[in-house]
Amino acid sequence: MSRRWFTIAAALCACALITTTNVASAFYIPSMGPRTFSLGERVPLNVNRVFSEHVPLPFAYYDLPFVCKPDKVHRPWLNIGEVLRGDRIASSDYELLMDVNSTCKVLCTTQLTASANREAGNFAAQDYLVEWIVDKLPGASVRYRHGADPETREKTYETGFRIGDYDKTNGRAFLNNHVSMDILYERSRGGAGSRGRRIVGFEVRPRSIANASGGCPNLDDPDAPRLVVGEDKPISVTYSYSVNWIEDPAVRWSYRWDRYLSATNPQVHWYAILNSAIIILLLSGVVAIILMRMLNRDIAMFNDEEEGVFGRGEDIEETSGWKLLHGDVFRAPTAGGLLAPLLGTTVQVMYTFIATIALGILGVLSPSYRGGLLTTGIVVFLLMGGAAGYYSGHLYKTWGGGNWFKNAAMTATLVPVALLAVELVLNMFLWYRASSAAMPLSTIVLLFVLWLLVELPLTLLGGWVGFRRPPYSEPVRTNAIPRPIPPQPTFLRPVPSVLLAGSLPFAVIFIELFFVLKSIWQDAFYYEYGFTIIVGLILSLTVCETTVIMVWLSLNSGQHKWWWRAFAYGASSSVYIFAYSMVFYFTRLRAGMPGVVGGFVPTLSFFVHSLLISAAYALCTGSMGFFAAYFFVRRIYRMVKLS
Repeated sequence: MSRRWFTIAAALCACALITTTNVASAFYIPSMGPRTFSLGERVPLNVNRVFSEHVPLPFAYYDLPFVCKPDKVHRPWLNIGEVLRGDRIASSDYELLMDVNSTCKVLCTTQLTASANREAGNFAAQDYLVEWIVDKLPGASVRYRHGADPETREKTYETGFRIGDYDKTNGRAFLNNHVSMDILYERSRGGAGSRGRRIVGFEVRPRSIANASGGCPNLDDPDAPRLVVGEDKPISVTYSYSVNWIEDPAVRWSYRWDRYLSATNPQVHWYAILNSAIIILLLSGVVAIILMRMLNRDIAMFNDEEEGVFGRGEDIEETSGWKLLHGDVFRAPTAGGLLAPLLGTTVQVMYTFIATIALGILGVLSPSYRGGLLTTGIVVFLLMGGAAGYYSGHLYKTWGGGNWFKNAAMTATLVPVALLAVELVLNMFLWYRASSAAMPLSTIVLLFVLWLLVELPLTLLGGWVGFRRPPYSEPVRTNAIPRPIPPQPTFLRPVPSVLLAGSLPFAVIFIELFFVLKSIWQDAFYYEYGFTIIVGLILSLTVCETTVIMVWLSLNSGQHKWWWRAFAYGASSSVYIFAYSMVFYFTRLRAGMPGVVGGFVPTLSFFVHSLLISAAYALCTGSMGFFAAYFFVRRIYRMVKLS
């Protein structure tokens, strides 16, 4: 026991050390390294999309009917992760020349129809933000930490800038048609390129100015009237911009993402870890002191009774509780042909999560690698098909299955097909709303081809290898006639026991869960992989120990059908995660509000994706709980002497 806890403590200390290391300053994959610009060189500004912290429905920037669009639009190649997160990067006509300031330039003057005018008002009223990109840095709004000295307070960035403002008192919307861009740079150091410049910050300050003259507005007038939109009439809008280059020697290129990532106070994460550690210590105390003492006492009494069968003629049936189930506890589960593929897929999902987090800690998934998290997760998931087939095939054979191909094919199709069906239905609604969150047909075809050529063959191969292995040898024989199950106490019935088992794992992660949901739905950066590993380790221990306790209580009450229960107990905290997502929706989002942008589709998108996230979590923790319970049950029945 002491060696195990020493190993766990060492792992947590290593993760804490990793956490204090700046992830953004790790190594960069090819094409993610620094780019040096010479004086006067044109710096491309790409537009991407608009998104809202309150409406989970992004749109491509050039799909808006009230913005300026170039005659020729160049679109770079996007990886799968970028497409799935709704990115639609395209070139623009904004002219940025390195270290050449521009007081004001006119981009274009456009005529808005009455419907475009109304739509601009809706986007402004629902707090939509615009995302532009310069040298892989998203344009950001500047924020300062509260309570600090104005002269020394820390500057932080929030991705995007407002497309407009909304006056709730008067019910009027204003469109930001002028942007002032402050682009921060450092001079490259050493070598022949020491006179070059590297971009380390991209700050955007939008402003609404009523201007239909076709020229630059008066930027020195703080009381200039603002551009009102949202009315049912055509209007003329002139878009303009200013560029100011600022040398900032305080920020190195290697640390330029720090201001994006420092918006979250790390003390909150440490509080979450402390909260989780207290829970796991208390739970481990229950397992180590109460449960182990009871088991040792029961095993000793049972072994004495077994010896008395031959020496004193005592009846083994005087024994009660879990010891009576030795002839039924390893009976093949009901619907084992479904449980084996499901468990194989859960192992695949769990390995995907572990590998992705490991790559994140190594710095491969730095913020510069847009869409890298999703892309890497999909690739790793496909490659882990072999592991899914192996574990599924091995369990399937242990439970008496005979058709390895059917089992492997079911393992490869069960979860992906269900996921694809749900996403295709949701995709039709997103296509109808012309949202950039909708998957293009080419992406759907690509994912299908990858599944067909990569995951399916690997899963079939893994299933064949796992089926050829000898089945697990159980420590006791199974009786021909199953023992009847007595009435179960209220707290061990399916619904109460699942809710009870899920409460402690959820208590471990609920603080960190808020930041994860904020990253998913409000486009906040979340690259705290060190904290994620620590909380993940504590969560794993909590899930395993909780499942072991619940399975032991079930066995002690005469319930020998524990296979599905173990999986359900491990996955039970996903119920609380989905409930917490609903709370997050009603308290942090307001996607159900009426209007052109809000309404049914964003609400449907939120709840469907929340359900899928909860299901993926359930697969991971369900497999943890199942295998922990399987190891526990095999161990305790191996320790008893049976005639």
